[in-house]
Amino acid sequence: MATQDLRSSWAITSRHLIASKGHLPSPLPNEALDVLHQMDEFLNHNELGLALEEAEFLGNLCHSPPAFWAELQRAAENMGLSEASSRFAARQ
Repeated sequence: MATQDLRSSWAITSRHLIASKGHLPSPLPNEALDVLHQMDEFLNHNELGLALEEAEFLGNLCHSPPAFWAELQRAAENMGLSEASSRFAARQ
């Protein structure tokens, strides 16, 4: 069973990933819709690492703005993924 600290960390990461979607350009290209759906599926199943990977792919497809990448950086930092965090920081 997950500890309260772990559940809190998951909630923080999820909030950043969900917030990142609010910075996506509109309308999304058709190929991005499938990626967005897959990201949502991973979020719904608490597969946060996979959701982060899909978010990065989505951001690249959509040429997302710096605010999108800032949310991904925060999510990666919260997950302890320093390499991903640095990669996202470079996109801001």
